[in-house]
This record gives sequence, C-alpha cells and structure tokens, in this order.
Amino acid sequence: MQKLTLASFTKEDDYTAQAFDCDFTVTCTGDGLWGCEAGRRVHVTGISIVTNAYDDNLYVQVNVTHDSTWDIYTDTAFETAISEAVGFAVRFTEQGMQEDNLASMEA
Repeated sequence: MQKLTLASFTKEDDYTAQAFDCDFTVTCTGDGLWGCEAGRRVHVTGISIVTNAYDDNLYVQVNVTHDSTWDIYTDTAFETAISEAVGFAVRFTEQGMQEDNLASMEA
C-alpha cells in the first residue's frame, strides 16, 4: 500500500475535500485505449478526493497529479495502483477530462 500524507481537509454539510501528497511510481501495462506503452513509469505526486452528497447519492471525484501525458487513460495498472492507494475502487472518467499531468477519476 502506498503512503498518502494528508495535506488539507475541508468538510461542509454535503461536501468533503481531501488532498494528499504522495510519492510513488506506477508501471503501466500498456493496455489502455490511447497508446501508452507497456513499461511506462508514471510518478504520482498528489491525489485529491472530493465527495459530494446529492439526492441521497454519493459522488466521489478523484484527481491524480503525475508526470506523464494524458494517454495513460484506461491503463489498468494505473487504475489499480490508485485504487490501492486510496483504499477503494476508482476508474477513469471520460477521455475529454484527462490532461497531461492530471488524471480525472471517480469511484
């Protein structure tokens, strides 16, 4: 399990935001849809988790800062590593929300 260091925490009535500093590397499998090659090493530097409650539903947004390009999108090793780091299953959001150095994910 990767070590996350809490950097900030905010709690409102229906909103919680946590930001974590982290320092670990993920080795991609290369099975994503957009050409990330197998063996690419991606250094993860931060994870933020925003939880919103709305109409009896819970929405969890997870943003991951890293040193790679957006084409790591859908790489299963990256999804697995982030899921293990935060302690619950996450997956990438839509492709258009991905950026270089920032992966948009959700629970």
